[in-house]
Amino acid sequence: MGLVSRVVEERGIATVNVSTGRDLTANVRPPRSVFINHPMGNPFGRPGNTEMQREVLVKALEMVESCEQPGRIVDLDYEWGERVLTIFDLEDAFRASAPDPKTGKQAY
Repeated sequence: MGLVSRVVEERGIATVNVSTGRDLTANVRPPRSVFINHPMGNPFGRPGNTEMQREVLVKALEMVESCEQPGRIVDLDYEWGERVLTIFDLEDAFRASAPDPKTGKQAY
């Protein structure tokens, strides 16, 4: 979305990204972003939690007016309520084996 944001900004429309992937956002450097440490697909909070969803939206919109530094990422201090797992934390996550020395193929 960061690359799309740049194109939209070039047309004179301000954008702000709500990100759950800080490292990716830092690499892409959209014009302005807020980061929230929630699972992917849930950047505004849990389903049904309209109070938090509204708060995240307001913080993002406020950044449109207040951000003076291109590429800035503001970390929002909202808790998911439990540890956010990555694929490396899951026991049954996809793990490829080392490549076969003869064929280069990997077993799954």
